Amino acid sequence: MAASARLVVQMTPKEKRALEARARLAGVSTSEFVRRRVTADDLTERREEIESLLATLEASAPSILKSVEGALATASKLSARLDSKVSAQGDSKSGTKRGARES
Repeated sequence: MAASARLVVQMTPKEKRALEARARLAGVSTSEFVRRRVTADDLTERREEIESLLATLEASAPSILKSVEGALATASKLSARLDSKVSAQGDSKSGTKRGARES
């Protein structure tokens, strides 16, 4: 998403130099550095919520994996059935052709 709003922040020249130096060390523009810091602060402020969601996901993982394994097993069985039907159709077609040639 392209930046579309501007924010003017008052600071001392020393603070500005420090901010620019930190952005340079991070290898990003000053604006990007500030955006990343705001995002990091958002994550810190929502830490409890994030940790709760991660715990729920971790508790659900075995059930999710079991469901995925079941779906894969079903898909494998269906694939084998399709393969045998295709093979049987190939056999019946080649049998017909052989019989036609022999006549």
